[in-house]
Amino acid sequence: MKIGSNKFGRRAGALGVAALIAVGTAGCGAINQQATQMTYAPSDGVAANVGDLKVRNLMLVTNDADSEARFLGTIVNDSDKAQSVTLTLESGNTTIEVEPKSALKLEDSTNEKTISKAGKLPGEQVDATVEAEGQSANVAIPVVDGALPEYREYIPGGFDEKTVEHLKEKATESEESH
Repeated sequence: MKIGSNKFGRRAGALGVAALIAVGTAGCGAINQQATQMTYAPSDGVAANVGDLKVRNLMLVTNDADSEARFLGTIVNDSDKAQSVTLTLESGNTTIEVEPKSALKLEDSTNEKTISKAGKLPGEQVDATVEAEGQSANVAIPVVDGALPEYREYIPGGFDEKTVEHLKEKATESEESH
């Protein structure tokens, strides 16, 4: 009798090794949350769900903390009745009416909503409460300026070039002498 020539023993051993490899390589995925299943805001703004309303990509655009600021983003109402959402910040608030079964885009000039000042510098976030149907959610709304050209047209009072001067390259003394 030869040792190890038993077909059953070899198959059982091979299956055991295969099982260990499968468990070893799949173990991390079995206990960790999959990143593709996580909800996140894929753009510069923030998202919130309040009642039947979905607020997406909400942000403020302004030249500085003490200037008027405009809300950008989309509010989706999937319900069969008109809804209103109130955005409350330390520096002010605004209420927005959203028709049933519609998406209201704050970038559209007919839907423009502003507050007297952002209260925070571009690059920071403003704490806010989003309220609808007696429910509320706390969010941190990003404040942006005209550093990205796609936001310049939405800044109340117009884009101020001085807000991005620090981003431009300055000529060095050796470049100026040539």
